[in-house]
Amino acid sequence: MSAADTALSVLLWSRNCDTDRSAPPEGDLRDLQDLAAPPPDVTDEVVRVAVYGAARLRLDRLAEQERRPLGAGAVLLAAAIGARGQADLAAEAVRAVPGARSLWDVLAHHAVVAPALPHCASAPLLAERLRDASPLTALLDRPNPPGESAAELLLEDTFLTHPQGRRLLTSVWCEAPASPAQALWRGRLLDQLRMQDRELVLDVYEAALLRHQAEHLLLIQQAQLCLTVPPDLPSARPVARWWAALARLERSHPRLLRARTGITRQYLAGVSLYRQVERLEAITA
Repeated sequence: MSAADTALSVLLWSRNCDTDRSAPPEGDLRDLQDLAAPPPDVTDEVVRVAVYGAARLRLDRLAEQERRPLGAGAVLLAAAIGARGQADLAAEAVRAVPGARSLWDVLAHHAVVAPALPHCASAPLLAERLRDASPLTALLDRPNPPGESAAELLLEDTFLTHPQGRRLLTSVWCEAPASPAQALWRGRLLDQLRMQDRELVLDVYEAALLRHQAEHLLLIQQAQLCLTVPPDLPSARPVARWWAALARLERSHPRLLRARTGITRQYLAGVSLYRQVERLEAITA
């Protein structure tokens, strides 16, 4: 199977991954140079992947404003994912992927990378490079340090400025974090936005308490168990950091919290955890 065939099979899979729970198809990277100018069936499919990705995330109106063309980066990413059995070679192929230059690139990269990451756990270097190549995946999930600036730029320039982008951020960030790294990343962004976009920050916390309260309270309880003597601060810190922005808003703007009917008293558990960790960090510093 050539690299173009591998890319096409993965692109088809990524477009149908909502219903297809199998792993991405596998192939190899023979004739990789052909992807510099992909065959028409491959370029047509990557356009469909980007359009379906926009629809899946409900970013259709935002994407319609983009006039810059879709590049070939998603094709290379798909080929690398299909060749994950050749992990080192696939990771090198990802290094050749150009940065996303348009919102269509951003959407296509995310549509290919995000569903494939769980299937690349046995190839950690490939997984990390795939994540670095997809700024939207980094923004919604978490970046590696090299990808932080691209994710923050996407946030500031695109997603905060459009209602559909803000809705997506709220609906994703309100979920209980799936990992400590994700909790730290989202907590950091919420705290950064606390001064410039309090409405979005409060939207996220309100949606969290309305939609995912049980999951958040379970994470808080687990973190609290880490604070018995001697306290395990590294284990408790990520969950506490996720609540930092709300704890600081409660101190500076309590009326804003009281105006939100969805921010019920259950939020106090997260705020209490944050303040407890804050005190312990001051003592142990």
